[in-house]
Amino acid sequence: MVNEYKRIVLLKGLTLISDHHFHLFKSLLANDLKLERNRQEKYIRVEIADMMEDEFPDDAGLSHLIKFCESLPALRKRAEILKTERSKVIEETPLEMNSQEAGPATPTSTTSHMLASQRGETSTAQAETSTAQKRKSMSKEETGVKKTKASNEPDQPPCSEEPTATCQNQKSQPQNLNISRGAVLKMQPLTVMVLKASDTFEYESPEQGVQNMFHATVATVNQHFHVKVFNIDLKEKFTKNNFIIISNYFESKGILEIGKESSVKEAAPAEKIEVPNSIIRKANVSPKICDIRKGAAGAVFYGLFTLHKIKVNPKNTIYEIKDGSGSMEVVGNGKWYNIHCKEGDNFRLFCFHLKTINGQPKLVCGDHSFIKTRRRGIVPKEPAKEEGHQQGPKQVMVLKVTEPFTYDTKEDKKMFHATVATETEFFRVKVFDTALISKFIPRKIIAISDYFGYNGFLEIYSASCVSDVNVKSTMVVSNTLRQRANATPKISHLFSQAKGTFVNGEFVVVKKTKRNKFIYYGIEDDTGKMEVVVYGRLTNIRCEPGNKLRLVCFELTTTEDRWQLRSVRHSCMQVI
Repeated sequence: MVNEYKRIVLLKGLTLISDHHFHLFKSLLANDLKLERNRQEKYIRVEIADMMEDEFPDDAGLSHLIKFCESLPALRKRAEILKTERSKVIEETPLEMNSQEAGPATPTSTTSHMLASQRGETSTAQAETSTAQKRKSMSKEETGVKKTKASNEPDQPPCSEEPTATCQNQKSQPQNLNISRGAVLKMQPLTVMVLKASDTFEYESPEQGVQNMFHATVATVNQHFHVKVFNIDLKEKFTKNNFIIISNYFESKGILEIGKESSVKEAAPAEKIEVPNSIIRKANVSPKICDIRKGAAGAVFYGLFTLHKIKVNPKNTIYEIKDGSGSMEVVGNGKWYNIHCKEGDNFRLFCFHLKTINGQPKLVCGDHSFIKTRRRGIVPKEPAKEEGHQQGPKQVMVLKVTEPFTYDTKEDKKMFHATVATETEFFRVKVFDTALISKFIPRKIIAISDYFGYNGFLEIYSASCVSDVNVKSTMVVSNTLRQRANATPKISHLFSQAKGTFVNGEFVVVKKTKRNKFIYYGIEDDTGKMEVVVYGRLTNIRCEPGNKLRLVCFELTTTEDRWQLRSVRHSCMQVI
């Protein structure tokens, strides 16, 4: 039964919460799971689920996950789903006990769950059906319950003694029931680079009920593809700029479909490909509405548009989208009926079908459609984060730069920090080639490429990674975004952040204490007090109570129930 609890924790819980909520959850369980502080950000969902299974043998940590979800308004629905799944396991417990008493000839429910955990949710349904059919000797009431379960399973057509291709497909690929009709099986391995992936979401499968999936965009050396991924265990592999090799997948109308039995593996360094920037740009361009209207009936479209009008009807909602080439209606029903959005929002559509309704072409949602909205004009309060190697190029405006400083006195290694922004978000940057200080001039627009995202920073190591852009290029960075990028967080706000968060800001020093090789500064604002700990080269900076300290790249941590901002290798400190 613990295996079943773990399946719920991983597939119904951790995989479906956002990265932000996952980081919060890891921070809260760091002590229980004995997470290494310097690796805390690197633990993935599967590792955390394994640790929870070991640490909480009764329910694989499911109760802790439910309690966490209940404490956050955004996750309360998820908490209800988890409790419902838990109740199903509890209800099955008496039947498991009866099956164990029946003797070795009867397979136990626990064994069925273990097999189901290995084979996917579809196999779970088949295992439960098989178990139900073998329990005819049970009481009439229990047998009735099991017959009801079995009757809900999809009927399979009988196969002859010499199986046809259809029957062979049913036997060898039971998990691929979600694959589109007419899709062509592709066995040959295909190496691709992941460009982007959507959040996971629930959809209704006619054959299997409620299932989970996500969309992705990948590219080869000469074209890009939209992808439907029906195995959410693969979410970690579909990370931006990751190189993967896929095989045993399907293709339908130019869209790749990856099912439970498809193969997806990381590409070795020698297997990686060079994707031209022109292919990446093309993959990120949304189709013009005027071109969509001319498309063939049944064609599938993806794209980012502006929501112009909303009309809620009794059975559907009409979302009118608009761009410079025209406008068009998007028909939403079921899950996409009257979703939370406002006119003027960014409206990203995944897998919408073109149909003619009342003589007008319209985009209509299907089984695998997904909508992601973003409030237009919302200014982020936190720096944006990217992970891993990023090819770019990304055009940014320089907002703020520190002076170059020596961060490693033994090897005389130097660097400087910068803050840059696009029109919608801002980034913290570490630059390890100080010759680039001539390009990082406030208000200058530059292009960065071949950089790395790590721990909330963009890291640039070579002068070749930064280039000038056309002098006529313009970028409108709002005053609000500039203020957010340069703002000092309130100390009370830092108390609510996850340990390991890196902080920039200016604070007033109210206390100074020297202990061993460390200096402890007490800082405060109108919301609270906190301690700043420095060591090494930063202890040579003269600062006294009453001074104002400018901190860059200080790590938020705790010790003996006290919150601290601690200097690290790349920290920068300046007395104002």
